[in-house]
Amino acid sequence: MKISFNWLKDYINLSDLTAQEIAAKLTSAGLEVEEIIDYSKIYKNFVVGKVLNVEKHPKADKLSVCQIKAGYKEYRVVCGAPNVRNGMKVALALQGAIIPANGMEIKNATIRGVESFGMLCSEKELNISDDHSGIMQLNDELTDGEDLASALGLNDVVFEIGITPNRPDALSHFGVARELSAILDRDLCFPDVSLIESDSKLFENYAKIVLEDDDCLRYCSRVIINVEVKESPEWLKKRLKAVGLRPINNIVDATNYVLYELGHPLHAFDLDKIEQNSIIVRKSKKK
Repeated sequence: MKISFNWLKDYINLSDLTAQEIAAKLTSAGLEVEEIIDYSKIYKNFVVGKVLNVEKHPKADKLSVCQIKAGYKEYRVVCGAPNVRNGMKVALALQGAIIPANGMEIKNATIRGVESFGMLCSEKELNISDDHSGIMQLNDELTDGEDLASALGLNDVVFEIGITPNRPDALSHFGVARELSAILDRDLCFPDVSLIESDSKLFENYAKIVLEDDDCLRYCSRVIINVEVKESPEWLKKRLKAVGLRPINNIVDATNYVLYELGHPLHAFDLDKIEQNSIIVRKSKKK
């Protein structure tokens, strides 16, 4: 189970403790921390760059020579990605950076007679997603020269915790925070779950739940209408990426967020595609 240090801080004050101290306390209480992943170290020597100019390599048809601005400095980088263009914000790996996907160390090099002082990275090379169709395009609002981990919200420490079968209560960030609250004798801040109903219409006006098996004692649902499926906000995407999930869209991401926050699984249905507007809960049958 991956637990984000930054996310934990939403529920309990941990400002005076290091990641190592927290890991030791969790392990001593039975939640063994198997690994501590410090993203600020993984993305050391990676910065946000801005492409100032792209020219064709004089000796290679499929390569470009790019002028990249990163803060007060400019770097010439030879790039083979087809999507590089003037003005785009990119992830620039400088000398000494270790590419997360393959462990390759970046060194200044001469490529087909042109000196190159870094590398422009794809999402796959950064272990952010499986996309390696081209270099990663960053948000235009990011500041060139900024540390990449900070810019992408990856300046976090993640605990890999081995949760035993008897501790399902710890399969979430709030569950681990509750454990730390008991260990440290500190107040626990409960997540805000308040909401404002748009009207007085009942769920049954839109759909119904049919329980056909006594082994399921409770199945709850809520209808949300006029939903626009779109990209999630940056804060939500950063949270999911920190624990190893790939953002999909605002609907899927919201259900995954709740799962990792509270340990409660959710599923989103498209009401227009539910047959007879009914959710039937039963055991599987043949075929």
